Amino acid sequence: MKTILCYGDSNTYGYNPETGFRYPYEQRWTSILQKNLGDSAIVIPEGLNGRTTCFEDQIRPGRNGAVYLDPCLHTHGPIDLVVLMLGTNDMKIRFQATPTDIGKGIDRLIKMILSITPQKREDGTSSKILLMSPPYLGENLCDIPSGEEMGYQRGIEYSRRLAPIYEEWARFHQINFLDAAKYAKASELDACHLTVQSHKTLGEMVTKKCREILDI
Repeated sequence: MKTILCYGDSNTYGYNPETGFRYPYEQRWTSILQKNLGDSAIVIPEGLNGRTTCFEDQIRPGRNGAVYLDPCLHTHGPIDLVVLMLGTNDMKIRFQATPTDIGKGIDRLIKMILSITPQKREDGTSSKILLMSPPYLGENLCDIPSGEEMGYQRGIEYSRRLAPIYEEWARFHQINFLDAAKYAKASELDACHLTVQSHKTLGEMVTKKCREILDI
């Protein structure tokens, strides 16, 4: 049985923009992935609302993805595949991070995975990585109160610049890449969090990629 770690933010956690709570287990993309893979893999969902790649959030402590990633990889090892999708929260105005900065944060996380996972594997190799650029922020971001935190039009534009930057880092590290924005979109309620349908379509596509990567 393979071990797949899904490391991300609220869209990996399964935040429901309609209720402010969490989608039922069976509706989350990580759960759909688990159901599809059955006994061939165990899927570990490690999503946290507000998580960044590597930025400290003074308003919401504990969201630095680089700080938690180290113990997380040791806790769940040995890991065969890490599915990594972060970056949306990095675009918040308070971090003043450009898409290039966010890409460097992703680069840091990739390097951590490549260096830490071999320590927990008997064969001494690193886990495989599926890097996913996050879904775009919705076009209606400028029309809702939560848009201020993301910088309104700035957030919309920045979210569309991440995919080519992530793809370039994936190519540099010779890891797998998936543009989640091609298969999932944000709810019109908050222009940020995935709809139930998007969880479904993303779960199906990630399933296809995981099967290809792990040959299961």
